[in-house]
Amino acid sequence: MDQTNTTWQWTIAVGMVIGAVLVAGMAATSDDKKSGPPAAQPPPTADKWVRHYYDRVARFRQENAAAKNIVMVGSSHVEGFDASKLLPGRRVVNRGIASDRIGIEDRGVLHRLDSSIFDCNPGFIILENGVNDLGELWRNGKPSMNEIDRCYRKVVKEIRTRLPDVPLVIVGLFPTRDRFSPLTTYVADFNKRLEMTAADFKCPFIDVYTPFADTQGQLRKDLSRDGLHLNEPGYRLWAELINRVLPPLATATAPEAVGRTP
Repeated sequence: MDQTNTTWQWTIAVGMVIGAVLVAGMAATSDDKKSGPPAAQPPPTADKWVRHYYDRVARFRQENAAAKNIVMVGSSHVEGFDASKLLPGRRVVNRGIASDRIGIEDRGVLHRLDSSIFDCNPGFIILENGVNDLGELWRNGKPSMNEIDRCYRKVVKEIRTRLPDVPLVIVGLFPTRDRFSPLTTYVADFNKRLEMTAADFKCPFIDVYTPFADTQGQLRKDLSRDGLHLNEPGYRLWAELINRVLPPLATATAPEAVGRTP
């Protein structure tokens, strides 16, 4: 009798353990499902810029922090912006990807809004993008200016809809020169559209064309390393323009204040 009871008790205990394991497994599976879609996987390709895009997005997912951040989003101009030197004392999350576009096709800012903005707990957003789309238009005749404009507006609308209380600053496009000088006409046209977009969505607009252009309307030689990208003096000038629209550091008295490093 004692042996029978002992065997029965042992069987019940084993059953309870197995049940607990199954329940835990089911809970973990449920949690995994709730955690959101899996990270985008790069398509098989040898294109270095496609690989670079997916590598950067994967890094963004890891870097997103809990503090309120100044989030900068764009392509190579943003990726090359060294905030630790250019905006000392500011907590900046850099979400620039060289060669990136606005998102008309299967990659671009429109398709990484979660990892590049919404998951970053932003307190201030700076958007500078579009010149690579214009480059495609210049070289290949597409996408059209209207398509680029519509996609840009879609990006802005999504940000304003999901984060209506977070300031969003739209930065115009920089002028170009030398072998990139044919882009200047496209840039000037698109900047007018960006100003209208900023006005329509009640966003501040930073004009970088005027202070960066020479008397011929091209990118000042002393501010560029190749006719398209900025050099160190160019970045310093851009940082001055950005600082004018950011909340003064003097008013950020707590580590939780927007964009202030503890």
